Amino acid sequence: MIMTSFKGNDDAQVLGLPMYLIIVMIVAVAVIAAVIFMIPQGTRMMNAQITENAVIAEDPGNASAYTFSSYDVTAKVTTNDNQANPIAGATVTLVGSGDANSGTTNADGMITLSITPSLDENVNEDSIKLTVKAAGYQEYTEENAVSVYRLS
Repeated sequence: MIMTSFKGNDDAQVLGLPMYLIIVMIVAVAVIAAVIFMIPQGTRMMNAQITENAVIAEDPGNASAYTFSSYDVTAKVTTNDNQANPIAGATVTLVGSGDANSGTTNADGMITLSITPSLDENVNEDSIKLTVKAAGYQEYTEENAVSVYRLS
């Protein structure tokens, strides 16, 4: 009886596995990129304006760290066109000077947020950033929406 050995090239199969995984990963990344590209972006522009307490100033009497009183900051969010229609349901965020707060606008596009800013030792001024997001609109950002000053 003659015994025949059928040896295959197992090394080639093992070497081909990493190449197969690399190809699968490249295809997966391309599919994810295509899906992300298809997510609709906001096309319309909006405008936001601080209508009350755009400048906050207090005199603490010294240069140490200081926490201000609580202030209500009011903002109005409208479309950025000739009609300036109010945008209801927009998310408005104020961040800076050691505090943050957010909420959504009412039917008139208005919102009032309470903030309690603070300044570190020997810091005499700072600003609070305003960010507004609404469905169908490009994000609106204003870096120096509210100014905070230490009077001395």
